[in-house]
Amino acid sequence: MIPNSLSLRLIATSFVWVGATLLVTAVLLVVLFREHIEQRFEAMLLDHLEELVSASELTPEGTLQMTWRPSDPRFNRPHSGWYWEILLSGMAVARSDSLWRESLKVTEPPVGEIPQIQQFYGPEDEPLRALAQDIIFPGGEKPLLFVVAGPVADIEDNVRAFTTQVAITLMVLGIGLLLVVWFQVRFGLRPLQAMQRELGDIRKGKALRLPENYPVEVEPVVSEFNSLLDHHTALLERARTQVGNLAHALKNPLTVIRNEAKAMDNERGRVIREQTAAMANSVERYLSQARIAGTAGVLGARTDVKAIIEDLCFSMERLYKEKELEIQRSVPEECWFRGEAQDLEEMLGNLIDNACKWAGSKVQVRASCATDRVLIMVEDDGPGIPEQRKPEVIRRGCRLDERVHGSGLGLDIVQDIVGLYRGSISLNQGPWGGLSVHLDLPSAT
Repeated sequence: MIPNSLSLRLIATSFVWVGATLLVTAVLLVVLFREHIEQRFEAMLLDHLEELVSASELTPEGTLQMTWRPSDPRFNRPHSGWYWEILLSGMAVARSDSLWRESLKVTEPPVGEIPQIQQFYGPEDEPLRALAQDIIFPGGEKPLLFVVAGPVADIEDNVRAFTTQVAITLMVLGIGLLLVVWFQVRFGLRPLQAMQRELGDIRKGKALRLPENYPVEVEPVVSEFNSLLDHHTALLERARTQVGNLAHALKNPLTVIRNEAKAMDNERGRVIREQTAAMANSVERYLSQARIAGTAGVLGARTDVKAIIEDLCFSMERLYKEKELEIQRSVPEECWFRGEAQDLEEMLGNLIDNACKWAGSKVQVRASCATDRVLIMVEDDGPGIPEQRKPEVIRRGCRLDERVHGSGLGLDIVQDIVGLYRGSISLNQGPWGGLSVHLDLPSAT
């Protein structure tokens, strides 16, 4: 996933939300469990305190007498953490065997109050939680302080074990939820991924419109995009028609003027013929540029390179039949140019035509296709072009040999078309000593 993507945003926010929710849930569960354990612990202390009071009585002489001792064996193990003690005026009159001869550091509560919870450290410096209550027995003059204490470590151990179980459970639950979120996001955004692929097919010319079987949330976007494609196609066809009409409207009058000027065998006729020829070249050049600017980069434009080269080579073989040229071609199958067929025909037509004009006996046209580029080479065994004069050839209207028929606009127009398709053209020396022209164009493979 790339950083700026809907999938990353949805998954990241869901992960944060799920993680925060599970964390808050874990904290609440642990807090509630701790409160429950503390209440159970205090209830146990209260049970022991009531048992201790029930087992105590005063003799007629006013001394404490215990009819039985609490039965919990933890009160009998030395320094077990569970203790009880009965005090009279701060002096112990009875204690559990677990205390041995030590005493609890308890604070005496008010007489007659309900049992009071206290916390202090025991004989082993372990934290204790105790329940203390002052009770006056019938016939007694002074209250007796009953104290029952237990280790806080028991509470912490229970809470720690519960926390571990909660953490493992919620972690497994969280992983499951995150996997479900990831699957949900990927599944929910699948139509957008399909749209991306189909837009690529439109760009490559494999499709003309987006299909109409998208979910209702995406369907309005698809409909608007298809409408935009239809409008774009209509505008393009209209522009092509107008350019064609303009070319026809200009070329016919120019042809008439040139024909009339041929009958004028003087200086004025020569000037008219030269100027009308320049006008015809300019019209051809600028109308070609206007048509190319309207077609370059059009969505869905896709041209079979092999078919164009085969047609052009066949035509050139017929056109230059008297030269008995050997026109070789090597083009792989499924080689596609991302652009209009007319533009590729105009580029290759000019290059192959020039190669045939200058070739001695051989012309070769080769093509190779990569993922996003098409490389086309047109080579001949002619005289070639000197290195220092190659820049001149591409300039508008420039011809190295005026004896060869042509306007000098061919390579210039090719360069214009190549530039509009963001490609490149280079002139090199071929393997036979002649010119080798390399075209680098966008591929629709």
